[in-house]
Amino acid sequence: MLVISEQDIIKAVEPIELVSAIEKAYIIQDKASTNIPNRMHIDNDENTLLVMPGFIDSVFGTKLVSLFPKNTQENKPVLNGVMVLNDARTGEALAMINGNKLTAMRTGAVGATAVKYLAPFGAQTLGIIGAGVQAYHQALIVIEQRPFRKLIICDKNLSKAEVVKDDLETRLENIEIIATDDSNQLVIDSDVIVTATSSSKPVFDLDMEKIENKVFIGIGSYKPDMQELPLSIYKKTEKVYVDTLHAKEECGDIKIPLNKGLIKTENIIPFSTVLTSGELLEESSIKIFKSAGMSLFDLTVAELIYNNAKEKGLGQEVSI
Repeated sequence: MLVISEQDIIKAVEPIELVSAIEKAYIIQDKASTNIPNRMHIDNDENTLLVMPGFIDSVFGTKLVSLFPKNTQENKPVLNGVMVLNDARTGEALAMINGNKLTAMRTGAVGATAVKYLAPFGAQTLGIIGAGVQAYHQALIVIEQRPFRKLIICDKNLSKAEVVKDDLETRLENIEIIATDDSNQLVIDSDVIVTATSSSKPVFDLDMEKIENKVFIGIGSYKPDMQELPLSIYKKTEKVYVDTLHAKEECGDIKIPLNKGLIKTENIIPFSTVLTSGELLEESSIKIFKSAGMSLFDLTVAELIYNNAKEKGLGQEVSI
């Protein structure tokens, strides 16, 4: 079995490959040869264990992820995890992959894929609300999808936003990066807004009647009582795109407006149809994509990481 570390993952894959792996997941999402159960939530007080199994033709695997929100108080990651990848023909364990980096990069690629298909080609300013690990990876991968000239990082703790800004300035060229604690101004100034928090209440508060021509990518909230987007935003769009229809039960940004009648079930659209139908997107002043996350993404990205690591001689072979 190949053990693949965080550093191995960084060396194994490029952002453009990750987006291709996410596109592959969407394309095979509804095929009979896939078996992707809804992920299991096990809550223990405010802490959560996510169990995410899944099967495709070539591989199957399970990702175990723990989410401990108070870890920020000890300067430790909120998310910790591991992915076990198996051969679909024999059941043999092929790899154990660092789940933290896998999750961060595949979620960044999910956001980037939504931007690739939903954002106007002339988008110039990317705004990210939240300054954790995911904000960093969203910036790195989303930035590749449009000729963005400005990146705004926002957190209510300005010093956290400044840390992410400083880190990104060492990785990104030819783009102005700004740190702020004003999420309302970020929304006004940005063409594409990514929300990357675990907030239980909306992360900005604006008169949405005055907001036009924006794309919102919600990737942070993952429980029914978590909500990043204000309810008023749903009056500006007829369709809301989701990576999996399980978001209707799992994510507050879909469940809450659905229960309040602000959006209709038939207007919650699987994002896979954007790739597979060939139909042009309807024009809309506001476009919304909400990610719940699913193990199919982990499988296609993990398989890519494993194959690239083998080809490049990365990772450590172990016997267990």
